[in-house]
Amino acid sequence: MEENQIDILSKLLGPLELQVMCIVWEQSEAAVQDVLERLNQEKQYAYTTIMTIMSRLAEKGVLERVKVGRQHKYIPAFTVQEYVERMSSQAIQNVLDDFGDTAIAQFVGKISSNPSKMEQLKSLIERLENGEENEE
Repeated sequence: MEENQIDILSKLLGPLELQVMCIVWEQSEAAVQDVLERLNQEKQYAYTTIMTIMSRLAEKGVLERVKVGRQHKYIPAFTVQEYVERMSSQAIQNVLDDFGDTAIAQFVGKISSNPSKMEQLKSLIERLENGEENEE
């Protein structure tokens, strides 16, 4: 996983949640014991601690829990990119809901001093006006 992705994810997940998710994303699926073994290479955690973290991530919709035999396997509900996009979208929607036009004005004001970001914004608006999908 790239360092900039980890920086972004560290703003969305707690430190242990992030470690757990990095392992599950890397392995595509994992049982609590699999994650525990990887984490315990650096620091010792109780099985129940990791089980609780993974259960809460499943409750939040970040992981999906699937029963396989006598144990549960956890599968990422989203790729890293999908998760970042989803959380970003929710954050933007919350700001717009709370602050409306003021938020839009502040956003444009903040990026107006960055010519490349302004070009990116213009391009996105143009594609939207032309009925094209947002590919970013």
